[in-house]
Amino acid sequence: MTTDERRMPKGWRNFKQLPDGQRDVLRAVMLLVAAWDAELYAHGKQVACELLRLAPPGGEEEWYYAGLLHDVGKISIAPSILHKRGRLSRKEWRVMQQHPVRGAVLLRQMGAPWVVVQGALYHHERWDGAGYPYDIGGEQIPFVARVLAVADAYTALTSDRPYRRAFTPTQARLEIERNAGTQFDPQVVESFFTEGK
Repeated sequence: MTTDERRMPKGWRNFKQLPDGQRDVLRAVMLLVAAWDAELYAHGKQVACELLRLAPPGGEEEWYYAGLLHDVGKISIAPSILHKRGRLSRKEWRVMQQHPVRGAVLLRQMGAPWVVVQGALYHHERWDGAGYPYDIGGEQIPFVARVLAVADAYTALTSDRPYRRAFTPTQARLEIERNAGTQFDPQVVESFFTEGK
């Protein structure tokens, strides 16, 4: 059993909410992401496991794929931008900000569940409305995307990056809590670190 499998909720192998054909398509995309960029795939798997902390009963499989494929739009971003070590130029940043839309378009064309599409499209929106790509805020942001934003940030903070060492889980929690009410839905943050454990 892998580390990711140990972190999954009891009975996760029995998640069978999706039709087999839809599951097969999502798995194919997952394999495409894994072949294209192993780090992007590993990040998606970690986010998917964290997202399951607050997945609604009966929606676990959809939420798992929402976490796994939230950054699928990055396959359309030039590696020179995606893996740039320094600061992105304004033009490069505008290109990077399009990955949620590109991912959502791809997922919709494949017939992915709506919650998976919403996760990809809205995971960079902020509670205060200062996110992207649509600058929406508060409860306008679908719930799955509000949870995904926290899971994504937690996973990023607790992972080593070329420019910094990984935060401890406690440091990551404090950083996310500091941004509750601006970047993140405060109720989601509270639930993520209490009920979701």
